[in-house]
Amino acid sequence: MQIILGIFFIAIILAVFLSKSQSIDSKTKTAIIVIFSIVIVAAILYEFMFSKKEQNNRELINAFKQDKMLVCKGADVNNTYFTLETGTLSFMAKNNYKKIIGTIYSIKDCSLKE
Repeated sequence: MQIILGIFFIAIILAVFLSKSQSIDSKTKTAIIVIFSIVIVAAILYEFMFSKKEQNNRELINAFKQDKMLVCKGADVNNTYFTLETGTLSFMAKNNYKKIIGTIYSIKDCSLKE
């Protein structure tokens, strides 16, 4: 959201500058407006996709903490056998279980088991 507000603020400044400027011809003004519009649309799409990804991560983390089963690359993951590393958003196998020791799954490779 901060990105969109920042771009909106810059757009206002740019609009004021372009309206006051007499040395820039209309084709250049149009090109600047088109390029800036493309940047604004790209920022909005990025913000939307990032928000959706963050919401999905929050849901997976909450499910993991509630001892629900996740599926990561075909393997079942729960908090009995794995721990959540919040810095890297990954699930690491606990050292108590020799069969899966050293196994790490990124949260982006996981989904909630149906």
